[in-house]
Amino acid sequence: MKGGHSTLTLNERIFNLKFDNRREITECKGTYNITKPFIHSLNSSQNRLIASLGTGRYRKYSPISKTHCKGDAYLSLTRRMIVRVLRDPLLIQMELKRMDISKILKEIGLKCSLNFISKQKGKLPIYNSIPSTEKTLVCLNKLKVIFPFLKPDIFLRK
Repeated sequence: MKGGHSTLTLNERIFNLKFDNRREITECKGTYNITKPFIHSLNSSQNRLIASLGTGRYRKYSPISKTHCKGDAYLSLTRRMIVRVLRDPLLIQMELKRMDISKILKEIGLKCSLNFISKQKGKLPIYNSIPSTEKTLVCLNKLKVIFPFLKPDIFLRK
């Protein structure tokens, strides 16, 4: 302003361009939409709910981002379900002790303490609960090698 040097200050900003269904689309023109506010907030809530139904039910590695998660949440779910199935002698046609289950899990690639196996004793397995990610499929395929009669499809989400 007084004839001296001026320096350009650069700011870094992130803009979210995903449509969040807070406004009603009235007209589509090429790559952008003309919108207007909803008359009632209930209409906005309904549209947001309908839009969320089409999104994926799970992420590739974990239900939450890696910054908030220690380890892989789907692998710990897989560990729990495998332990619960191995604790049931009717499903695997034999009775296994805690040490046997621990050795099987070690062969599969899942670390597990004996106390963890004991805590799963009274709990029933939840079938069709494990998402089919790369890591969970590897573990279930290794389990199939050890127990050929046990189908991995009973674990996987449909």
